[in-house]
Amino acid sequence: MRVVLRNPLAADGQDFRHSLTVGGEYEVLGIECDSLRLLTDDGEPVLFDPECFEVTDPTEPAFWVEGFPAEAERYAYPPGWGVPGFFEAWHDRVPLIRRVFAEQFAAWYPGTQRHAEPDAAADGGA
Repeated sequence: MRVVLRNPLAADGQDFRHSLTVGGEYEVLGIECDSLRLLTDDGEPVLFDPECFEVTDPTEPAFWVEGFPAEAERYAYPPGWGVPGFFEAWHDRVPLIRRVFAEQFAAWYPGTQRHAEPDAAADGGA
């Protein structure tokens, strides 16, 4: 699934110009509630308001696992990424999670031009 950022100003006042490029095309890494998870221009997997994007390819990857928690909101991610706390651990710079994410991202999204790299500082320079 791919989207293009058309309007960088979300209804809640967030300005996406600091993390995404207007007119830039992005691979959707997952769907969480009413948000799209995309890799920012700096390689951060972040949630964004879908209203700011135009869908250029609606095809969802066959490897996504879909779930509906008790609130009946949709979650769809590659296996393991939808586990509660996964992306929180990534943003907390947990070395194992960053390494797993980078390896799986490279395997599942080989044609994506933006790359997720493990954080060398959090990895002890490895």
